[in-house]
Amino acid sequence: MRILMSDRLEVLTSFIESSSSLDELSKKTEGFTIGELERLSKRIRIQAIIRGDKLANNDDVEKSLEETRAITSGNLAETSAGEWEMKLSDVGGMREQKRTLEELLLWPAKYADLFARCGVRMGRGVLLCGPSGCGKTILAKAFAAHTKFQTIFIKGPELLSKYIGSSEENVRNAFARARSSAPCVLIFDELDSLAPRRGADNTGVTDRVVNQLLTEIDGAEGLNGVFVLGCTSRRFDHKLICGLPNQEDREEILSIVLQKIKHDGEFNLAKLSSMSDGWTGADLNAWMLNAHFLASRRKAKDAEPSITMNDVIEVHNESRPKPRREQTAEFRAGQRITLA
Repeated sequence: MRILMSDRLEVLTSFIESSSSLDELSKKTEGFTIGELERLSKRIRIQAIIRGDKLANNDDVEKSLEETRAITSGNLAETSAGEWEMKLSDVGGMREQKRTLEELLLWPAKYADLFARCGVRMGRGVLLCGPSGCGKTILAKAFAAHTKFQTIFIKGPELLSKYIGSSEENVRNAFARARSSAPCVLIFDELDSLAPRRGADNTGVTDRVVNQLLTEIDGAEGLNGVFVLGCTSRRFDHKLICGLPNQEDREEILSIVLQKIKHDGEFNLAKLSSMSDGWTGADLNAWMLNAHFLASRRKAKDAEPSITMNDVIEVHNESRPKPRREQTAEFRAGQRITLA
């Protein structure tokens, strides 16, 4: 059963004598059980005693929260909506992908009665796939923040364990925690390393992980209130290719990147986008970062560097990414399919 924030505050108050951080702590413990809150409170008191004080401070709370999360959630990075301080407008391009995510994942929740009358099972999982650096992970995080739902972010390899049965248990715990925190967005990053093609692993560990994933996604318990975003699988209901940005997308990405870097304002974004055909969003970000380093070397140590158009052009060649035509064609042809 999900514990409301007001109830979590009451529970924490009963365990901790006095702390100025209780209100904030109750917000950060979304999805915790009463037992987990009790363990957290004990750790906070111990941290204060170690310092020789009866009252806990913010450092005691943050350190104890980090340790408790590591124990109770395994490698699940659970975060409240908006904790990433990211908006969909921070993601350049990918207009079609944003619109599709909105329709597939938010509309069924927003218009629940209408979809219920249709009698059609709506998909709860979407796969984001494409070449590295094209913004799959940042799009998933930005969309999760956009939903205002609780979010669990998982890097695929971190769920794997050397102990027999532990990897499958980690997968079960991830989905169980998501269900208890519903509405919740469950993000699997680097999914292909967690769940490769079945039969590819001689030890059988990843095969069992794949089977557990399929059981959770297609299982009888269902995913009511849980939305799964995978950054690379076939058993997801929909697949969105996050490919290389076109010229208009590159202009938008460059505009967003330049908002975070001091510059002289004399930038021809159309020219820069035409110079970067075939570049990913990560490549464009690295390009501007290289220009920033160049400006930093030119300026005095105590002065904040401001990049110019000439700086950007000067570092263009050294920022040019390696050719990735084969990789792009592979994704466009739909050949990169996991969870076969």
